[in-house]
Amino acid sequence: MGVLNLGYPLWLLLAVLVVLGLLTFYVLRGRVSDRMLLPLTVVLAPVSAVLVVAIAVLISSLLSPFYEAPIDTVTNKPPKLPATTPERTVPETTAPTASPMASPSAPPSATPSASPTAVPSASATASATASASAAP
Repeated sequence: MGVLNLGYPLWLLLAVLVVLGLLTFYVLRGRVSDRMLLPLTVVLAPVSAVLVVAIAVLISSLLSPFYEAPIDTVTNKPPKLPATTPERTVPETTAPTASPMASPSAPPSATPSASPTAVPSASATASATASASAAP
C-alpha cells in the first residue's frame, strides 16, 4: 500500500473537514429534518471543502500577477558586443627601432612677435635679398 502524500499533514485535512462538518451541521439544523441532518452533513462537508479550495486557488491565481516582481527587460536583453576588429600584427625587424612612447625632446620655440614699429618695407626686403645673393 502506497503512502498518501497530499503536501500537507493528514491531521490538517481531518481538522478542516471536522470544522466544515460542524459549520454545515449548524447551518442545516433548523432547515432540514433530523433524519436528513447527519447524512447531508457527511456529504456536504467534503464538497464544501473542495469548493473552498477551488475558490481559494481561483482568487490566488487572479491576484498573483499583482504580487510578482516586475520583469526588468533591460537586464534580460543580451549585451551588445562591439564589432571585433582584427589585431594588428607588427612584422619583426632586425634594425633597432625607436620606442613608440618616446617623443622628441625639442625645446619649445618662442614665437616671434612683430612690433608695430619694426615692420619691414618691401624695398628693404628686396635689398636684403639682393645683398645676400651677391655675397661670395
